[in-house]
Amino acid sequence: MPLQSMVPMLKKAQTEGYAVGLFNAHTLEGIMAILKAATEQRSPVIVAPVFLPRRAAVALIRELAADLPVPVAIELDHGRDFGAVMECIRVGFTDVMIDASTRAYDENVALTQKVVQASHAVGVGVEAEIGHVGRGEHYADMDALRATLTRPEDAARFAADTGVDLLAVAIGSAHGLFKGELDLQRLRQIRAVVDVPLSLHGGSGLSNEDFQAAIAGGICKVNIYTNMALAAVAAMRESLADTTVNYMGAQRAIQEAIKEVVVHCMQAFGSVDRA
Repeated sequence: MPLQSMVPMLKKAQTEGYAVGLFNAHTLEGIMAILKAATEQRSPVIVAPVFLPRRAAVALIRELAADLPVPVAIELDHGRDFGAVMECIRVGFTDVMIDASTRAYDENVALTQKVVQASHAVGVGVEAEIGHVGRGEHYADMDALRATLTRPEDAARFAADTGVDLLAVAIGSAHGLFKGELDLQRLRQIRAVVDVPLSLHGGSGLSNEDFQAAIAGGICKVNIYTNMALAAVAAMRESLADTTVNYMGAQRAIQEAIKEVVVHCMQAFGSVDRA
């Protein structure tokens, strides 16, 4: 089916109590694995191409999605400036994320408002972040992590000030492999004062139980990359150790390894059979 915005996907997920996965991809094997998993699981999916020519990535995903019976969205993940957002809109991304979470509140709001105005004018959904989800290696102790968590009052004010479609919140996860602890009470407090769908970044360090608790607390989108990358590297090493495996065989093994991670996540998120 044609590409579609993640916004209706996430509103449905919010209403019905599950989450849709966003999966980063920077190779053909990754894109194919994500879309195959979505088709097999009959799950909506969001693909975030990274380190690829944007126009070519959108063209490829659009053509592959046209033959699939599941909804597929393409989002710019962690866009840092207005120029990157506009480029992605021009080449056909269905949704964009503007991440000014490291800036002062007023600067974050001003840039996000600008992105929302431009994106909504052409039917593109917008995600932004309040609080800050950093990388695991940046958090030497829990005090460093707590300082970056989203405050419920800031989330409510930010959503109202910007008109975003999706709000990324910091509740204890981090990019990369990071064994933090989710602040579920904080999440429930945010959910109580924010109506728009909420997203969780840094999902690779979390357990199925963490995912389910976060979804029960109001999360309806989860971003995944690191676990997919680790699975791909393991499959690559195993293929290289087998002298009978050729290049195409190694590619198939990598694709299958990534697909297994995506399938596992879709099942944990509750998005199976929701297409």
